[in-house]
Amino acid sequence: MRLRLCGAVLAAALLLAPLASAAPPVRRALVIAHNTSDDPSLPALRYADDDGVLWTETLRRLGVETTLLVDADEETRRTDAAVLSGARPPTLEEVSRAVAALREDVQADRARGRQTDVLLIYVGHGNTDALGRAYFTLLGSRLDRAAFYTRLVDPLGADFVHVVVDACRASGVVGSRGKPDVAVLAELRGVLEREQLATRPHVGATFAESDSGETHEWSRLRAGVFSHVVRSGLMGGADVNGDGAVEYSELAAFVTASLQEVKAVPIRLSVHAYAPSREPRRPLVDSAPRGPSLLLPAGLEHARISVEDEGGRRLADVRRAGHQTVALRLPPRESYWVRTPTAEARLTLAQLGDGLPRLNPRELRERGPAEDALRRGLFAIPFDRGYYEQYVATSSFVPVDFPHEAGVLLPQPAEPTSVLAWEAGLVTQRAPLGLSPFVTGPGVALRFGGAPYTFGVRAAYVFSPLPRDGVALQRLSVQGLLGLQASGPVAPFIEAAGGWSLVRVNYPGITQGDPTVFSIHLSGGMVVHQERLRVRVAGFFGVDLLTADGRERGDPLAGVEVALGY
Repeated sequence: MRLRLCGAVLAAALLLAPLASAAPPVRRALVIAHNTSDDPSLPALRYADDDGVLWTETLRRLGVETTLLVDADEETRRTDAAVLSGARPPTLEEVSRAVAALREDVQADRARGRQTDVLLIYVGHGNTDALGRAYFTLLGSRLDRAAFYTRLVDPLGADFVHVVVDACRASGVVGSRGKPDVAVLAELRGVLEREQLATRPHVGATFAESDSGETHEWSRLRAGVFSHVVRSGLMGGADVNGDGAVEYSELAAFVTASLQEVKAVPIRLSVHAYAPSREPRRPLVDSAPRGPSLLLPAGLEHARISVEDEGGRRLADVRRAGHQTVALRLPPRESYWVRTPTAEARLTLAQLGDGLPRLNPRELRERGPAEDALRRGLFAIPFDRGYYEQYVATSSFVPVDFPHEAGVLLPQPAEPTSVLAWEAGLVTQRAPLGLSPFVTGPGVALRFGGAPYTFGVRAAYVFSPLPRDGVALQRLSVQGLLGLQASGPVAPFIEAAGGWSLVRVNYPGITQGDPTVFSIHLSGGMVVHQERLRVRVAGFFGVDLLTADGRERGDPLAGVEVALGY
């Protein structure tokens, strides 16, 4: 009895694994986008509201629950009504309301034992007041240095906060973002620089500037250059080791590579990124849920790839090395245009999983010195492991790990993994008490999480298809699962299972059984990802603690399982 009680406690722990700290962090975001300035000398931005929409779509695609505060112009309201349906204006009151709601969610997550990350995205005007104090512009109000932390960052109570700022103003086809004044630049940088983050080890920040203190919009992107590059990195362009997560070192290296060859003044940009000092390798985003993805395999002849939607809005850009595999997680659209500088092809949503088709010649349309400088320089440097390692060697970032294959470190493709996956298959195992050659039957499992941690619930029903001496067996089991799984298209795993089973034995003229069997087993095998499907092949061994002939005994079990998941 004592043995069975201990087993029941272990089974309960495994069945409650979804509530354990092994669960992946919960990620949420607040996006604030504002076109206008309270300074009448600064013209309104053209694309801050578009950036707000694209940031929201991108983060939601990456599994981040996102709140949008934006005052969209008429064109954006017409083209992006679905995304804007829940948006609110970027006033100080709405910022406070959004922060309060996020704080409640964070507290609820913490009560469930979950860690929380919050991304704060600001796109708008940066300026200084008459006393030289830096602020970001909101609708009808300002967010100065003190308020930025005391009203926005600190009240969240999140385990980690990631700040991305594209503070800006507009001018012409390539609009300047940020007032070109050394004092303004120094003040705005001071809001985010290391001395501000030193007292907040859970906060990281990323922003960009040019030699003149500006960052920029580009009409060809219909977005800010910096915001577009960062989004491209988070979608997978920066995932240099292919683990599905994007860390600060990867994002900073990707953005630097993407902007490095933009030589024209004043549009030359440099990136500033500071990882949370408490955990320097904390990812900004992790493995994305299943959704639209474009795989650019190693050996692809095209290096510079752009992805646009049917309306001509640029979603992502990458410049890959020939040996580098890149997986881009794209916001959902009915169709996409994949373009290189000289060729293009249209893909429907259903065709994305088939890979990149043959591209047809295209006509270049960008003209003018600013457009030419950006077209030639932006994403001109291939981003791969070699560039990444050179960048990290000269920075203070902690580098990412690379998976091993045959003793050689190789970048692996990022496999979009589902945070919730069903699997169904066939189980064949040793018959209970050895009363039949074997038992077999269906099994079904619901698994949560992604590499490296998985957990969930599994149920199986097996019976003896070949009764021996008229003895028929049936076994029904429900178990909690807790495991470790690698990333990649072929992923090895190991998993522990524990729970309850019912064993029934039908003898000629009599039926016996034990409805309180504690069962535990250890399994291992491979998960093979094939486009939208996954195949799990596993072997397992363990023990049933059951009552037979009036006494408790341990009955060994072993078997194999093949399952198909989605």
